[in-house]
Amino acid sequence: MKDKIQLLGDIFEAPVKNWPDKLALKRGDTEYTYAQMKEAVIRLKDHLLSLGLKKGDKIAVSGENRPEWAIAYLAVVRAGLVVVPIDRLLSEAEILHILRQSEAKGIIVSELVIDKIEDVKGELEHLEHVISMEEITKLKASKDVEVKDIDPKGLAVLLFTSGTTGTSKAVMLSHYNIISNLQAVDKIIKIHETDTLVSIIPMHHTFEATAGFLYPLFEGAAIYYPPSLKPKDLLATMKEANVSCLIAVPLLFEKFLGAVYRKVGSSPLPTKIMFNAISGIGTVFKFLRKPLFARVRREMGLGNLRIAAAGGAALTEKVARGLQLLALPIIQGYGLTETSPVISTSLLEKPKVESVGLPIPGVEVKIVDKDENGIGEIITRGPNVMLGYYKNEEATKEIIKDGWLYTGDLGWIDDEGYIYITGRKKSLIVTQTGKNIYPEELEEKLIKSQWVKEVLVVPRIDQDTKKEQICALIFPDYELLEGYSISSDTTLSEKDVEELIKNEVKTVNEELPAYKKITQYEIRDEEFPKTTTQKIKRHLFIERGKRV
Repeated sequence: MKDKIQLLGDIFEAPVKNWPDKLALKRGDTEYTYAQMKEAVIRLKDHLLSLGLKKGDKIAVSGENRPEWAIAYLAVVRAGLVVVPIDRLLSEAEILHILRQSEAKGIIVSELVIDKIEDVKGELEHLEHVISMEEITKLKASKDVEVKDIDPKGLAVLLFTSGTTGTSKAVMLSHYNIISNLQAVDKIIKIHETDTLVSIIPMHHTFEATAGFLYPLFEGAAIYYPPSLKPKDLLATMKEANVSCLIAVPLLFEKFLGAVYRKVGSSPLPTKIMFNAISGIGTVFKFLRKPLFARVRREMGLGNLRIAAAGGAALTEKVARGLQLLALPIIQGYGLTETSPVISTSLLEKPKVESVGLPIPGVEVKIVDKDENGIGEIITRGPNVMLGYYKNEEATKEIIKDGWLYTGDLGWIDDEGYIYITGRKKSLIVTQTGKNIYPEELEEKLIKSQWVKEVLVVPRIDQDTKKEQICALIFPDYELLEGYSISSDTTLSEKDVEELIKNEVKTVNEELPAYKKITQYEIRDEEFPKTTTQKIKRHLFIERGKRV
């Protein structure tokens, strides 16, 4: 039955038929079985149609992750309307821009967003309907009005992306785009009806929408929503769910690792010795890792975890290897909003931590405009590639050529077909001698330092020589440095921190050819501003650094 699904509003039909009384969505005391979820979707779909909305009309959805967000999305597309997911944390001006550009006729919002909408709706003549998510639970039973002739290859989802470049475009995805992605992933990463997930990444983001919301419901799994992302609430929800599949951005896994290391650091000496020993032993003794850290995983609600998937941003090798050390089954994927989003994913049975995996079934990937090292732009084609950018034919033609989508990412492919990302085409630094420098390569080397929490490598114009220099912007791990100060029975001064970071930069430089060496650095007091998936907004940083 799953293979015959063509419309997003029908993705839960197989689970409803097979397990109507099985839990589908839960947040606190609010929960829906699959049968109850379908009923709620039908009630809201019929309500939207009763308002006079017609096929193709745009309806926005905005709010915190919760069952009613999922129900709203599914009801909109089941009604033949176009859903416009909006980040609830956007400013009023940004929300106004999206609602105006999309020409949305309505919006379904949570109480956390309603005030912003009330403030801007007077400037939007076409915004006729504001529906609170609380209303969804009060709608009366309806007869399930049939919506005919919904085109599977027609526009279903309109996504406004800002990314890390500061630009904003509206990506048009069809039912076919997203469902083809679900069906392809289903062939290589199995989620079962017995699995449980905790929704962490904001649901307006394509990665969470496809992988953490639509795909679990496609398979009949249960999704739990924490009341907030505070560590206490998240931990309690993970324990309640006995989570078996975890989909998150790399930052969450990094924080998890940090928590594990702190627990080990406060453990009795024998545990510390065993931890350090296992950190250095070969693959022959991998079987020792799982029992050693079983208690720690249980305390964090991960005792039942069988798949951990990282996406939305790059997973550093340091974090990937740390998770492997703890015997956590980590995989990572690669994709873009424009590709619904999954292009490739690593395999549990044959992972390569440096790689973003193999192309999913039905998707082609190749490298064009290669340099002498075989690195070039990654391009892709397949049924998951977007319809185009909304009302922006020029931008569409720039990114889609002869059916191939030009990702703007740089990388290479090994002999087994695994894809490796080296950086973004737009962030590439070209020296005066024509050498290519990939900032992400240098960032990966610096982030391996225990003292470096976040780092960004950017070009700088030296004010004296007027030549372009390579500058590292570094946010130290102040929490770790504070602990280091206590253990040394001293207080690290600002000068001490600078000396530590300077030495780390010099250590990295010793391994680099002359043209790649970092010639400036800057120490930051605050974390970098990021997107909702924790990608650093690279375009914001143009100030000078300090010379090494």
